[in-house]
Amino acid sequence: MNKNLVFIIKANQEFIRHTKKEILEVEPELNSLFESISRTYIPLLNMLEGFEKDGVQAKIGLVLPPVLCALLDNEEIQNMYVTWLKNRIQLGEKELKRCKKDEAILKNVQNVIDQAKALQKDFEEKYNKKLIEKFVEYHRKNFIELIATTGTDIFMPHYSDMPEVISAQIEVGLQAYRKSFGETPEGFWLPELGYTPEVERIIKAYGYSYTIVDSRSILLSKNIPQKGIFYPLRTDNCLGIFTANPFLQDELFGEEGYANNEVYRNENHDIGFDLSVEELAPIAHKGQCRVSTGFCYWNKSYNGDEVYNKDAALEQAKLDAKDFLESKQKLLEEAEGLIKSTEFITYVCTLDAEHLRTTWSEGLYWLEQVIRTAAEHSLTVTSCNEMTDKQFTYEKVTPYYSSAAGTGYGENLLSSKNCWMMRYIKKACERMIDLADRFPNDTGLKTRLLNLGAKELIIAQSSGLSKMIENDDFPEFAKNRFMDSIKAFTSVFDSLGSNTVSTEWLTTLEIYDDIFPWLNYRIFSKKK
Repeated sequence: MNKNLVFIIKANQEFIRHTKKEILEVEPELNSLFESISRTYIPLLNMLEGFEKDGVQAKIGLVLPPVLCALLDNEEIQNMYVTWLKNRIQLGEKELKRCKKDEAILKNVQNVIDQAKALQKDFEEKYNKKLIEKFVEYHRKNFIELIATTGTDIFMPHYSDMPEVISAQIEVGLQAYRKSFGETPEGFWLPELGYTPEVERIIKAYGYSYTIVDSRSILLSKNIPQKGIFYPLRTDNCLGIFTANPFLQDELFGEEGYANNEVYRNENHDIGFDLSVEELAPIAHKGQCRVSTGFCYWNKSYNGDEVYNKDAALEQAKLDAKDFLESKQKLLEEAEGLIKSTEFITYVCTLDAEHLRTTWSEGLYWLEQVIRTAAEHSLTVTSCNEMTDKQFTYEKVTPYYSSAAGTGYGENLLSSKNCWMMRYIKKACERMIDLADRFPNDTGLKTRLLNLGAKELIIAQSSGLSKMIENDDFPEFAKNRFMDSIKAFTSVFDSLGSNTVSTEWLTTLEIYDDIFPWLNYRIFSKKK
């Protein structure tokens, strides 16, 4: 019996206005995007290049949401990223002078500078600033499976009474996938793994073969499957179902998790929050909130004053990779003894790219070691679409409502901090569905208005904004981004009601929120 490991990396990104007028206001979120490029996307491409060069036979799943793809393909964002790298190199040169008396810290400073220079070279020369094109190349070479998702990270259970909204989001995600990657996807990623009954019918209607759900959806289902969470399942309409393992997050990020080993780099002890604004120039600006710089000199030891040793951290990552594989080998061997008459068993690992980046800087290196040495433990690293050829023979199941957010039910997405957002978004959804039916065949200025309203609604529906408010993670940005979209949608609604519109306002907003230029408001029409 073949023992499979499936790794699915889910990237996250909210839409950022990047006009010169608003650049300082969105600087924290831009900083987060550029850190993700530096510490996730380019290193991931370099890892895939190494697999190809060394003949490593493995395939991983990757979810690159439409908003992220749009920003990575934006020339202005690309140029801003190069400037961002240059500023960090400049800050590093100042740090070399400030820390010249401490050789251990000096080594860490130089490592960050060297990394920034290598990133700039890779971005401009190796990848020609076109990261999405390179991901598509590795997808076609069968090193990754690019999995589709919704237009923005909508939490579907909140809209279970509005199938038109769920359908619109899935359609936007599908169109964006085709435009970014040039083909039709097989797999669909449920944002926050938020499953709600009957959503499988909408997903299947758009041609998807499978999706992934949280383990609670299967373990609490009406008919618990005989093979548990170690084998694919299917719904009544034959949508394939893979189950994310419930113990991975605690195993990696829990109190005793690998990421909390004291030898790893302390991401929370960054000079961006320790030094004065003058010392942080050209990165910091007076009157602006502070952001991380990547210059972290300490490890995660209890005292917090031990200098980070990169070589020791990478050696520990190898040991943790070996320990992880040994535990999975043992687990799957135990499952093999309980599951009969099947050609394979599967352990699905879902990784949040943002959480990995901000919590465990050595996490991608750990993942690389896991993939490179999996065969030594009789494990095959593969993707979900490699196991869907017999999906019509899988056991049928009726999944239960569940999510990977909160404690399993997405309660953090509708808490006392962010519940105020729902009344705005639900009313806007009702109005958009009504507008799509009231203006089925309009053209010209009305069509532009309706398309803008649909776009702003799609942006406002992102659960990432409510998470940012709940977690106090740049909550002002999240609140402003949400309210800007709600106000824009309300202006569209009022303009259609009064039959008047400012073409200057409309054109300006179309330029500011330049995502999904092909979007058609009719996706919100009621399905017959």
